[in-house]
Amino acid sequence: MKKISTLMVAVMAIVTAHAQLSLFKKDPANPGFGKAVEQILGDFPYNYKHLTGDLVLQEGELSQFASTVNLPGAQSCVIAHYHSGLDTTASYQGFMYKAEEFEDAAKEYRRLFTQLKGCKLRMVDGSVYFLDGDYEAPAEEKDFSISMLKIQTADDRYKLFKVELEMLYRIDHFVVNINFITRKKDEDERPDWWTGK
Repeated sequence: MKKISTLMVAVMAIVTAHAQLSLFKKDPANPGFGKAVEQILGDFPYNYKHLTGDLVLQEGELSQFASTVNLPGAQSCVIAHYHSGLDTTASYQGFMYKAEEFEDAAKEYRRLFTQLKGCKLRMVDGSVYFLDGDYEAPAEEKDFSISMLKIQTADDRYKLFKVELEMLYRIDHFVVNINFITRKKDEDERPDWWTGK
């Protein structure tokens, strides 16, 4: 009887240890994801100047550049710089996933949301802030779903900053993208002549 009890305790200890270790395991599909997101978040106040690579596309008031820091698992990552009189900000976009089946894209969308919620930004003073937001569940009858996350800091530079995880339906497939953007209110983006000022 004593041998069986000892064996049961040993088996339970191994199972418990394995379960606890898996809580801290990095996602094998995207090793380094959190570190890349932290670099992107940290360079946001500088319009991604330190992450901007070679020019990829120039169209009117928009220039797109390759990023020198890519999100692991992404098909490609670009930084867009806007050159209008009203908007001189930049955005970062990671093209993460493409699938023909809704279920496959929805699964990746959920996985990426979980990963993003675990990402943090360490400030120069040592304080740490995490991304947080609400998950918008995708549905086959919707053309798109967007889950929005924000960095929870009092730093004014991040007041209008958002991370959008989007799942979009294209003609014959679904795509999942991550956008690091600044969103101003529409009335703040309109020219003076539009508002009558």
